[in-house]
Amino acid sequence: MSNPWSNTNAVSGGWRLGIFAAAILLPVLLTGCGKKGQEGEKKTVQKSEDDFLDKDAKPDEQKYLLAAKPFFLAVASRKYADAYALLSKYAIARMSLEQFKPSQQDSDSQQNQAYAFDNVTAEQFAYLMQYVEAAHGAPRAPKMLHVFSIDPDVLNRRSKEQFGAMDSMFAIGAMPEWIPADIRRASLRGQISTEVSQQELENVAQREGISVKDLKKSDDFDPYFNLKVVLVDEGGQLKIGYFEFLPPSMLD
Repeated sequence: MSNPWSNTNAVSGGWRLGIFAAAILLPVLLTGCGKKGQEGEKKTVQKSEDDFLDKDAKPDEQKYLLAAKPFFLAVASRKYADAYALLSKYAIARMSLEQFKPSQQDSDSQQNQAYAFDNVTAEQFAYLMQYVEAAHGAPRAPKMLHVFSIDPDVLNRRSKEQFGAMDSMFAIGAMPEWIPADIRRASLRGQISTEVSQQELENVAQREGISVKDLKKSDDFDPYFNLKVVLVDEGGQLKIGYFEFLPPSMLD
């Protein structure tokens, strides 16, 4: 079956990497590497609240999973006021549209970055979440969450490793430089399953030449989006210092 929503995701933060992505459905085309492929999941079936947490996390990573867990649960259950309450003062200080609706072309990135709110309120955060839902469907359940990096050099774009710049891009994306380097503790990446609207399902089924029933019965049917968060130490507490909502990627 062809991929109906293939696009190029331009990632900001000093580096650009074109990633062809299926924006909502058929993520089987995107598996084969990363956590999702390792778990071999086809459907999201939550047996317990912690099922989506990385079972292979190292002991020193556990506290970061537990710190980010409430934010993922709040987003996945569409309790955006609760999710907002878990944000640090740094995350609230400024949010741009690029964090919620990444540009598909480099030329759009500057415009998205300019569409921003300062001293964001809970109501504004909920408003911006509408862009995530419009692109990917309504959040339904947390799918997976793992720690990407706890390396201070990666978290602060200082790594001298061969792929250090790319590691930083995946770890912190366009995280602003003004967020203090010495409080950045961990980067985590995860996925949240979504419920796609009936209209969107009908549109995809029509383009693919199959029925909605057959589309939903496919083992490949598992819509989701990616969520990247960076934890910071704020007054001795781990909080969400920065985040980005991203489409499914070939690298998932």
